[in-house]
Amino acid sequence: MTADFLEAALPHPMRFPDGSVNRGLVYLNQVIDHPNIEIGDFTYASSFEPPDDWAVRLAPYTCAGAPERLVIGRFCQIADRVRIITAPANHPMAGVSTYPFAIFDHARVGDYIDQISGLPDTVIGHDVWIGDGATILPGARIGSGVIIGADCACHRRIGAGRCRGA
Repeated sequence: MTADFLEAALPHPMRFPDGSVNRGLVYLNQVIDHPNIEIGDFTYASSFEPPDDWAVRLAPYTCAGAPERLVIGRFCQIADRVRIITAPANHPMAGVSTYPFAIFDHARVGDYIDQISGLPDTVIGHDVWIGDGATILPGARIGSGVIIGADCACHRRIGAGRCRGA
């Protein structure tokens, strides 16, 4: 084995047989620096079209300073087109309309955050395989060892060792 086998500090841990780096596969905790996202060692994501900003690609609605966090364990494998949706993507459900009027009024945006807050953190355990195009919805709690099939939507607790298909 080479000296850099399972080297947690490498942003691009995979090399092709010719020695070139696979830029489409990254250890997420080496390329994401976000106050609301915590990622364990050796968790990787892959993409056929690698983004400039992996946090935005993976969890586009996760906002610095928002009340909830995204926590992903160690040794997870995240395929292309996976999206993790967090609470700021939600729309208020208590009023006469679900239209998010407050986000268009800087003076009222705090009211909007109060209306959609209260969901628990989104937590993905260790050694979870998330298939191509899967969507993880706000507040999901996914146990260790879970396999989530391609194009599957997960919105609640999935116990350890389970398999969720589309």
